[in-house]
Amino acid sequence: MFLDRNVCYCSTMNRIDLPHFVWALENLVEGNVVNQIEVDAQTEADALTALQRMLDLPGKTHKD
Repeated sequence: MFLDRNVCYCSTMNRIDLPHFVWALENLVEGNVVNQIEVDAQTEADALTALQRMLDLPGKTHKD
């Protein structure tokens, strides 16, 4: 689902559907890592920075 109407369509990300996402999460809960991707240290550091910045964004209400 796109939150921005002006976003470019990404066919790769579109392949991540809810059933497969749930399957991956259920496997993680059971201790099984599926579809693990390995990247170099710099890419990992950049990705962690981007993820942290997204998590740090404030919510739109006092409940967020």
